[in-house]
Amino acid sequence: MRSGRIFAAALLAAGCGIWMALAQQPKPGTIPPPNTPPRTTTAPPTVPQAAPPAAPRRVAAGETGGLMLENVSLAELIDIVARRLKINYLLDPRFKGGSVTIHTYGEMKSTDLMPLLETILRVNGAALIKVGDLYRVVPVDRVSQAPLPPTINGKDFPDDERMTLNLVFLKYATAGEILKLIQPFLGEGAAAATYDPANLLILQDNNRNMKRTMDLLALFDSDSFVSQRVHVFDVNNGRPSELVKQLETIFKAVSFSDKNSAVKFVPVDRINTIIAVAPNPGVFDEIGRWLQKLDVPVKSPAGAVDNYVYRLKYGKAETMAIAIMALYSGNPAALMALTQMNNSMMSGMMGSIAPGVNGSG
Repeated sequence: MRSGRIFAAALLAAGCGIWMALAQQPKPGTIPPPNTPPRTTTAPPTVPQAAPPAAPRRVAAGETGGLMLENVSLAELIDIVARRLKINYLLDPRFKGGSVTIHTYGEMKSTDLMPLLETILRVNGAALIKVGDLYRVVPVDRVSQAPLPPTINGKDFPDDERMTLNLVFLKYATAGEILKLIQPFLGEGAAAATYDPANLLILQDNNRNMKRTMDLLALFDSDSFVSQRVHVFDVNNGRPSELVKQLETIFKAVSFSDKNSAVKFVPVDRINTIIAVAPNPGVFDEIGRWLQKLDVPVKSPAGAVDNYVYRLKYGKAETMAIAIMALYSGNPAALMALTQMNNSMMSGMMGSIAPGVNGSG
């Protein structure tokens, strides 16, 4: 019985201790006493973590054979196309590829993959060159060092981006002048040179641009264009060589050039003709108007002496000339020469008659 009381007392004391401890804790929403330091909790510093780089996503369509590529390296695109076409390729060490995003939604045939690859490489400053059974991917500015087979006066080129080398022998236009004309229309990475002794134009460009360049050359290097640049003028009164000097002086002043004019003149005195060569056929009308002003009969000034030619039928020209001089000039020397000439003529006539008279007597 005594032990039961002791257990009850101990249980009561423990309950009182727990109640007093709970009473000393601050209630929620109350401010702790000033002498009690506030309890603070410091969270550990958060270290910002770098976002993982977005991995390039590649999706290849299946049924249509198209390409669904997003943020794919150019080298990887070349590998994808090469696997589909089953070709061998080699990347030049100087080749710098970027990233490519391409989505094709239509039907993509195997024959369309190579032109597509060539176009993508051209946009990224590279070119695809076939050397034997191997395709080389090189920067576009290094194509001139590749072993491209030359074509002579090629005209029919496929409509693609493959590089080609064409040797064009011009017939009528000069290679230097034609190069200045077509230089702004060449493609990226194209090269052009001339060999003036053979009037040769060397062009290196992709097939699509080469086809357009040959169309331009066919327009300007033609006989029909040359025939329009040459005109022949007949001269009626003056001398062609003298008229050409005057025309050159006039057209140099018109073109504001002290060295030469835009028109070339070739005088032909033998047939009284002037040949004019001009790049613009419209200038020939102006040349004709100037010739009408310059090629006029010569007018003798007042007091000038003119020369006339008369052909005699019966008399001698020497006797007639001395007689005219003695008649109109009153020159004593002419009269003396005329008298001597008459005396010599009379003595000659008498000498021819005398033998006949003596023979008859």
